[in-house]
Amino acid sequence: MSGFGAANLLKDISNHMTQPSTIDLASTMTVSHASAKMDSYDTLTTSFSVPYIMILEPEPVDVVFTSYDGFKLWNDPVKPQSSHPADSNEPVRSFDNLGGIRRAVDAINEERNVSALVIAEKRSCKSATITMSGPSAVVLTERAKVLRQYYEIGIDHVGIDTFQLLDTQGKLQPKVRDQLEAIAAYTSTTIFVTKVLDPSLKPQNPSPLELEDIWKPYHILAYGDLDSIAFAKTRMALMIDEMNGLFIDRMSVPLSLHPLLAGRDQVNFQKVTQDTGTKLYTPTLFPRVHSSVDENHARRDYDEIYIVGQETDVDNAREMIETLIRKVPVFSKDFVIQSAKIDFLLLRSLDKLEELSRQNGAFIQFPNLGAARSMVSVQCPSHIFVEKTIRAVAKLACDVYSAGYWIHEGRADDNGYLIQPRNLPPVTAIREALERISSTSGADISFLKCTFDVTGDADAAKSAVSQIRGLPFWPSESHQVRFRVELSVDQREFIAGKKNGKVNRIMSTAHVWIKFEPFNEYNFFVDLVSTNYAAALFGMQLLEEELPAEISFYIPEAYHRSIIGTGGQQIQTLMRKYNVFVKFSNAFEQVSDLGIVSRIDNVVIRCPAKNADSLLPAKHEIHEIVQYLENQPNQPQTQQAPQPQQHGHHQHNSHSYPAQSTQPHSSYPPVRR
Repeated sequence: MSGFGAANLLKDISNHMTQPSTIDLASTMTVSHASAKMDSYDTLTTSFSVPYIMILEPEPVDVVFTSYDGFKLWNDPVKPQSSHPADSNEPVRSFDNLGGIRRAVDAINEERNVSALVIAEKRSCKSATITMSGPSAVVLTERAKVLRQYYEIGIDHVGIDTFQLLDTQGKLQPKVRDQLEAIAAYTSTTIFVTKVLDPSLKPQNPSPLELEDIWKPYHILAYGDLDSIAFAKTRMALMIDEMNGLFIDRMSVPLSLHPLLAGRDQVNFQKVTQDTGTKLYTPTLFPRVHSSVDENHARRDYDEIYIVGQETDVDNAREMIETLIRKVPVFSKDFVIQSAKIDFLLLRSLDKLEELSRQNGAFIQFPNLGAARSMVSVQCPSHIFVEKTIRAVAKLACDVYSAGYWIHEGRADDNGYLIQPRNLPPVTAIREALERISSTSGADISFLKCTFDVTGDADAAKSAVSQIRGLPFWPSESHQVRFRVELSVDQREFIAGKKNGKVNRIMSTAHVWIKFEPFNEYNFFVDLVSTNYAAALFGMQLLEEELPAEISFYIPEAYHRSIIGTGGQQIQTLMRKYNVFVKFSNAFEQVSDLGIVSRIDNVVIRCPAKNADSLLPAKHEIHEIVQYLENQPNQPQTQQAPQPQQHGHHQHNSHSYPAQSTQPHSSYPPVRR
């Protein structure tokens, strides 16, 4: 699992760099249940963090009703930070999202296949750190078991009027009480009815319907894991709709079709509700990705779409949705993301994935958290949006870095490979160090046979490597550092520079080794390696300054020629003025089955990250040109726009960036696995 370089080349930085392999903590391996005693050298120690969430129940003075806690969600009462000074000493209960993980930890420790496993709850930094050590195969399998028990928790609500909730004597109506108890039991949640709404539950820019809900005199709150509260909110809303005498219909449509039927940014469903005066209730886009407080949550029906309104309107809405079902085309494609990065995205970027799904009308199928699989499926009503969605998800994966830190003695064996030190600190010392580093940095870290492997966002990965460098275990040993960055393949030439000029400059300036490695159809890896930590950090700084920053937007194709100018002169001037690249592509418009037009961005402005502040001014100037052209009586494609103030020569790239060699060097020195 470690990388070795040739000892006789240590004096030459460009010849003795090597590429340590990465331990994929989520890869599938055969489990051995042997409990043989192992030393530090043969023991895998891993530490990883998950988001920690703790929620307090509403303050008792505000509560009208509380459902029975059949699922034992709540912990012992704690003293709250009350907004009511008179009641600030009254304790309230709390619950968190570690219940499933705690049970998994207890079961693993009882089996004794893993020597130790500890949960460190870091409430101040909103994370919990799980650390374990033991035989590699067993640790990897048990880690997956722990992740599969993770869930997020939250609160959701609906507003309710006084006459719907209380009887003439001001008491909760028995029918309402029975319905709320039934919903809580069915959805594995705790339901409260309160007289005030917590400010944190109020949206920043509420829609008219949300605003009406906020101003209701009472609020029904559902507490639980995210899947469960979404399930509960739909049923609470249906209960109120039924009280209002509305007709309720249910359609069973495969979940994988829901976002396709909804359309980009939900435009199709919005048109259905606007044209018919109905309401639609659809399930969450990523059910079962995380676990749940309810062990039977897998049996829930996530194919249901509820239509609410007057019966005739509901029939019309149903007919429109059935028309969409018959007409919507389905295109799908699979692609690969590293399993460790899938876990990282599902833990920390699920909201971004949901937003991508809504924006593109795409169904994105991820493996469950901790499933140790790398295949992701995307389904859209257009192959264009399939590719757009895949590239957007792959770009999120680029935000996750990996790093390696390898210890060696600086001398070689008889075969010319560097020797690893055999005198390692005790497993307990390694475990404590990894727990501390993971909890403070937020990165996932493993240690095996003198090699540390790190996964996390940019700041977390660099912070973890910095803390590993400061460990007191090997004060006199040599080390090698590797950072790995994932980028889109269409950025390869941009980051390499003309004739690999950018890469060669970074290598010569920072005394590091950089190599490009292919990964899949959409992304590739950039490896930066050094035998000096300070040089590696400096090299990463230079590399990150050259990483591409970009924005994209839509400009009607009729204006492209005028923006470019005669012979490309105008766009060349603009690019030189802001030191950016501008790329135009053919305009694309998609008309949905309900007649709604959606457009794809057809202008991209790109520049190095160090010059990212120029992106918005460049975009603004292009929009000013468009505005000028719109005010002219002549045809926009023949009208010459005003020239930018600063002139100069710069190549216009209307279809692709200048071709460049992308391999700075052919290979690393010999590697021994």
